[in-house]
This record gives sequence, structure tokens and C-alpha cells, in this order.
Amino acid sequence: MAVLLETTLGDIVVDLYTEERPKACLNFLKLCKIKYYNYCLIHNVQRDFIVQTGDPTGSGRGGESVFCKLYGDQARFFDAEKVPRIKHKKKGTVSMVNNGNEQHGSQVLILYIYNIYIHVSLFYEVNTCTSSDID
Repeated sequence: MAVLLETTLGDIVVDLYTEERPKACLNFLKLCKIKYYNYCLIHNVQRDFIVQTGDPTGSGRGGESVFCKLYGDQARFFDAEKVPRIKHKKKGTVSMVNNGNEQHGSQVLILYIYNIYIHVSLFYEVNTCTSSDID
């Protein structure tokens, strides 16, 4: 399954790992469907490392999972899916951002460095970019 992200710099097609990370993919898809990510700023850019977005406040401290909308504040975050283990092997790897307690909300990052291990839940990757690539 794939998702088309429309940005001000061009479109990005993201392939989802629905079998390996079902809850993260469901969260991402439902947040996309309710237009949660519309107008979210890229609030963190680390040269030769990552681009981070998904916080509607733009501060890097906000955001919540779609499960919060369904079950209330106790479901603001959901537990990270760790099995099977998936590594960040290439540019364009997209992951949920860990809140520090092995849980995820709405924030995602796109990796733009090769072969690095970072402790986040990988759940999809960029397939194609129709405008300027991540480089």
C-alpha cells in the first residue's frame, strides 16, 4: 500500500509496511484521512540526517495518535512495534518519532543518510519524489 503526500515542494509517494507495522500504518493512514497533517510544518531539519514533521503546533513537542480521537487522552500515544526488527538502510526511510517512552503519536521523520541505527519504529519508506529529491 502507498500514500501520496502533497507538499509545497512537490509530491512524495510513500510505501507502507502494513504487515510489519500494522498499528503505525493504521495510525498514519487515519491521520492522513482526517487531514491531520495538513499545514504541518517541517519543524526539525538536521543536515545529512533527518527531516521531521507531524506536529500541528510546529514546536516538535505536540501531536497525538488517531487513537486519542477514538479513546480519549489515555490513548494519545501507542506502544512502539518492535518485531520484526527493521533497520534504516537507505535514504527515504520514514519512521514514527519516539516520545522517549517507547511510544508514538503523530510525528514522523524522513531519513536522509545511509546505514544508521536510530531507535524509532520504521513503518514505511519513500518510493518516489516528483520534485526535488531529499538530497
